[in-house]
Amino acid sequence: MSGLQRRGTDVEPRLDHREARALFLAFADEELPAPQAQAVQSHLDDCVECRQGWDRYARTVQRVRTVEREKAPPALASLVAGRVRRQRRFGLRGLHLAHANHRFPVEVLIPLLLAAAVGAFLLMSS
Repeated sequence: MSGLQRRGTDVEPRLDHREARALFLAFADEELPAPQAQAVQSHLDDCVECRQGWDRYARTVQRVRTVEREKAPPALASLVAGRVRRQRRFGLRGLHLAHANHRFPVEVLIPLLLAAAVGAFLLMSS
């Protein structure tokens, strides 16, 4: 069941599995409005499969939150910032130049295609 289900004049939100799981991140960060948080909690109370998924998700989030944050070395930060500025400056031309260094030479491709066509013709004619 998806969306809203009516009971008399009250409107009670009912979530399906996909909708509930899509809200896990906001639910873990306590960013959901009260009605949505209650709908997720209600779904978790009724659905064993989603409850197990939520338990695994919540444990993972808790582990990530306990990891000590590291700062990038200043040299790395300036290197990344320089590359971003360079990419913005050259735009698509820079992307094309990077691709030009790694492209496949056409001189090799033409004989390969010709050999494949001759091989296909020989297989079809025999």
